[in-house]
Amino acid sequence: MSGAISALIQGKIALVIDDFHYIDDASRKELMRNVKGAVFNGLKVVLLSVTHRVFDAIKDETELTGRFTAISLPHWTLEDLAQIPAKGFNALKIKCSPTVIETLCAEAQENPFLMQKFCWELCFDLQIERPKLMGSYDISDSHDLTGMFERISLDAGLPIYEKLAAGPISRKVRAKRPLHNGDFADIYQATLLAIAESGPKAMLPYDELRTLMNGLLSDMMPQKHEITSALKHLSKISRDIGAESAIDWAEDSREINVVDPYLRFYLRWQIRQKR
Repeated sequence: MSGAISALIQGKIALVIDDFHYIDDASRKELMRNVKGAVFNGLKVVLLSVTHRVFDAIKDETELTGRFTAISLPHWTLEDLAQIPAKGFNALKIKCSPTVIETLCAEAQENPFLMQKFCWELCFDLQIERPKLMGSYDISDSHDLTGMFERISLDAGLPIYEKLAAGPISRKVRAKRPLHNGDFADIYQATLLAIAESGPKAMLPYDELRTLMNGLLSDMMPQKHEITSALKHLSKISRDIGAESAIDWAEDSREINVVDPYLRFYLRWQIRQKR
């Protein structure tokens, strides 16, 4: 490894590590210790990570403080997302209601890939494959998007949700807690319900999650340590299935991060919308 690092320094080549947040804690600490000396000797290192884990590198190796610069890429705005249907629909000669486009943008979870999926599915539903030779296609205000959103959300987030809702393997049957709507949920299902009830938001403070859970449960409100334990397990399940951005519990800041836009979209349309 030392030979490779020396070659990078001599060749003035930057070391780029993608998905830095996927590296487990122990390996990440060892990695940062190994490159620390090289950084002092001129090695340029670029770490690509999710926004809420941007400072993991200097947490693991505090001596890098002062040699570390965080650059956060902004989320896609509604105006940015609107450019996707504006250009695509124009090429297909589709006149789409501004109200429909606004709804698509609002539901896209700040994610361009979801927006592209919406546009593709909308064209598929309306059997639009190529521009009209004469005239244009019209999508009016009255076009119902509900069925499309429900279909896309089911395809997008169901596999991850099922693994999270099942929780870790347990030797005993988990307590089913009564909900105000008459249903029952164990602590993992109740936690996901509370996250969904938030919007769902991409970042949710612990106190807000607890308040939302209290509003969902009619009895048997879990203790604080039970909720944090469930969040730790949900984070571990996310890492184990290669979907770390699904649920990430940051214990130091006491925040729940749901970075995965497809999971958020599923929670919105398959969990919150159907309660």
